[in-house]
Amino acid sequence: MFIHDTIKRMYSNMGYLPGYPYYLITDDEMFDAFLKPDGFFSDFYPCPCVELEEAYGKLKEYIAEKIRQFREGQLDTLPDWIYSYMIMRPITFDSNEDDIAYLTDLAGMDTVLGGPEFTPEVAQKCYEISTKWIQKQPSKYSHRPPTMFGETHVTKCLRLDQANIMINT
Repeated sequence: MFIHDTIKRMYSNMGYLPGYPYYLITDDEMFDAFLKPDGFFSDFYPCPCVELEEAYGKLKEYIAEKIRQFREGQLDTLPDWIYSYMIMRPITFDSNEDDIAYLTDLAGMDTVLGGPEFTPEVAQKCYEISTKWIQKQPSKYSHRPPTMFGETHVTKCLRLDQANIMINT
């Protein structure tokens, strides 16, 4: 899969995988680099605050379970949102300042002195929005856990809310 090749190259360049050509690295090695305790997910998506530890654990467990199912051939592909974590797309602590500023502005939150930061308050707001968004989805999609990071559905919901298209319920 092209996305797997891209992730393998990225993780090799970042030091999470050996510097071999991507085609010599297995998918299992790639997934291990993503999920291991000192791996990519833990480094780039740490738990933002104590209040979200349980939700964070559920998110990480769900991702690990989907990857396990994929490895065992029970799934043809992973959900796109999991791949987005693997390529650093959700907005979090290490995201570009402009992305963090965009998220905090959409959420109506003040930025701190010295520039925008992904704070526990921003993470809590993302979690609240994600929870509401997922509850509105059809039941076959709503089993995924909410996120505390700036995933696409969070920014989409905030943009729709800002345009007064969504009705807050």
